[in-house]
Amino acid sequence: MSELAVQAGFKVTIDNCPLGTFAKCEGLKATYAVKSYEEGGQNGYVHQLPGRLSYENITLTRAVSTESLGLATWFSAYQSMVKRSTARITVMDPAGEEVVTWNLMGVFPVSWSAGALDAEASGALIETLVIAHEGFFDLTMTANVASL
Repeated sequence: MSELAVQAGFKVTIDNCPLGTFAKCEGLKATYAVKSYEEGGQNGYVHQLPGRLSYENITLTRAVSTESLGLATWFSAYQSMVKRSTARITVMDPAGEEVVTWNLMGVFPVSWSAGALDAEASGALIETLVIAHEGFFDLTMTANVASL
């Protein structure tokens, strides 16, 4: 029986620029559009064919920290030099070891936001980064999955 990957955080790197560790990552999803084809004379079923593959935007969240400077630097540099990047999202186990890495191509920022600044609120200020991408390549899994 295979073991589940217990996660402690997500390390994100874009074009070999470390953006730090994030607490939450949503949107690692790929979906094929389904095309229906009704064949003449075939009334028993409709053919289902795979269409275009699309990828959801990825949303990364964490508390604002000193790591936020790397994210701000990458995000602001994008304004002067628009280009598609590559990114790595790596799941870390509680010991800080890499478990699985998703490599993304055609990455660019969609949005960045910080939570409301409220001097009377308690808790961490949360920042959110949304990135778009054109797909996955070279999924990497380490042997650490079996040891969790």
